Amino acid sequence: MKVSVNETLSIPIHVQLKEQIKTLIHEGLYQPREQIPGARELAGFLRMNRNTVQKAYTELEQEGYVQTKSDDGVFVHSQPPHGSDRILGAAMDQELDMEMSQEQPDDPHAFSESSMTMGYSLKKATKPVLLFVECNVPQAQEYAVELEKATGYVVKPCLIKDLDLLGSSIQSGYYDLIVTTFLHVEEVQPIITRLCGENEPKVIACLMESNLQSIKRLQELPAGSKVGIAGTTWQGADNFRQSIVNAELSHVELLIGSLEYPASLDAIIESKPDLIVSTSIVSSYLQRLSRYTPMMVEDRCLSAQSVHYIQQYVEGKRALSDNMNN
Repeated sequence: MKVSVNETLSIPIHVQLKEQIKTLIHEGLYQPREQIPGARELAGFLRMNRNTVQKAYTELEQEGYVQTKSDDGVFVHSQPPHGSDRILGAAMDQELDMEMSQEQPDDPHAFSESSMTMGYSLKKATKPVLLFVECNVPQAQEYAVELEKATGYVVKPCLIKDLDLLGSSIQSGYYDLIVTTFLHVEEVQPIITRLCGENEPKVIACLMESNLQSIKRLQELPAGSKVGIAGTTWQGADNFRQSIVNAELSHVELLIGSLEYPASLDAIIESKPDLIVSTSIVSSYLQRLSRYTPMMVEDRCLSAQSVHYIQQYVEGKRALSDNMNN
């Protein structure tokens, strides 16, 4: 599991994953006694360290949310605990308490000046500013717009490969939070750590409901099924293909195409697949070619619990800063 250098000030990745899976269980995406993807499948699909996912599952089992049955897999507990309106719960409280103890100066009158120097200006009169990091331009822009509409914050898109170009603004504390998905968090976290060291902003990852739904649907397909992967970009389609391969869903045959190369989408239709997984942008194009091919739209929209998770952190952090400055 990759963690930041300053571990005491970070919410561990496995805790973020655990808390968001809890919420998906509470919201009924997975019902009591229903099987969920195993640690190997989920880690592969999300391109994460398997130990990170296994740690999340172990804690979920300890807290009564899932049960592991030998040789059968992982299942939602028959009576999981009731939900909470605070997704981060104790993890958030511990995180903010630790930050208070770390940031509180010996001289209370020195805080305002030192915090401005370190880039911790309270921005009371401004909206929170977030950076959404993704691997391709369409998804980075889509997620940034979606999160901005849902929260009212300022959300700026950024590609993983461009993070170094924003090093000075990240180091200065301009961004309240760095946001990405679990598909990329283990790429993004080390870069932020390298750029910022002990003063790094937090990185929070979002678990998309479609991640789990896609695994579930693909696992249910009979052996030998043809699955077309139709992406808006070739990179996005290939990333999804790699997720399926990493999840060891070897019982399906994969065909890949993208809107950047329309002929590749035509080839998918001509192969008569049993299922096409596509973005909503591409699905409208494919439906004009074939109305009857089963299609699963895989937009990976931000789920409500991910947005709530982000808002809890940002508002909690700002409330803490206000209390320290008064």
